[in-house]
Amino acid sequence: MEFGEVLKQFLLDLQRLFRSNIVDGKITLSQILLISSVPFDGIDMTSLAQQLGVDNSTLTRLVDILVRRAWIEKSKVRHDKRITLLKLTPKGQEIQEKVEERIDLLGDTVYDSIPLEDRDEVKEILSTFHWTLSKLLLKQE
Repeated sequence: MEFGEVLKQFLLDLQRLFRSNIVDGKITLSQILLISSVPFDGIDMTSLAQQLGVDNSTLTRLVDILVRRAWIEKSKVRHDKRITLLKLTPKGQEIQEKVEERIDLLGDTVYDSIPLEDRDEVKEILSTFHWTLSKLLLKQE
């Protein structure tokens, strides 16, 4: 199997695991990724769109749904009214905590499924892999 095919399968399997273990009837995978990416002190729309790898119009549609659910609030930055800041509401923080708990539980389940003697090596390889992806993304910006 070519490395590109391995990457595709890795992505598909991760999405399936997230959908079956983290997504419930109230929240989609896209909404989970958005909510889990909003830091406590907030983030501007452009930075979040870049982080999620979506265009601003796609993010706007996702955010509007979460605003209607009162999970996220939008505000303008004082020094530049063109910038829209997103922050989680208390209800959104509650959802984020539940999502993070489910992600941690899934991580523990996967980690515990790895043979004990391989766990440190797999974790190190995944950390290196993530670092490599991060560097590639920085080069593209």
